[in-house]
Amino acid sequence: MALQARARRIAAALVILPLLLGCGCCEGAGVAADSVFGGSRKPFTEQDVIGDWSSDCDGTISIRADGTATVKGLPTSEDTNDVRTYADGEFTWKIAAADKNHDQEVQFASKGSVEFSAHAERTWGDFEDLEYYLTRPSDPIYCVLSKQ
Repeated sequence: MALQARARRIAAALVILPLLLGCGCCEGAGVAADSVFGGSRKPFTEQDVIGDWSSDCDGTISIRADGTATVKGLPTSEDTNDVRTYADGEFTWKIAAADKNHDQEVQFASKGSVEFSAHAERTWGDFEDLEYYLTRPSDPIYCVLSKQ
């Protein structure tokens, strides 16, 4: 009898632990755990993102109401050898609406092609910062953009 009770506890832990940790093995469960343990992504408007932003990973973005942005020294990706790619220059931007597979995000394009995007940082309060991910399969990291 004690063996069956222990087996049930282990089985329950194997089911519940991934849900609590948001491991990504079940996308819906990971999202649910993120909203419980990490806040949620707040919706934002054009007025929220227009202005000057600085990244905690270096670089800045000046986002203008006319749909253009100036990017200076902003890292946009990182490979497995810790080599970063940086964005510099003039970009266009738009807000892409959230759907069932993606969060709302600001997309930055150059020559008609989306170069990088940022979404609202998870928070318990109101919208404040944007965050974006540097691609690094072995150790994913993200950068936070804060309004100056």
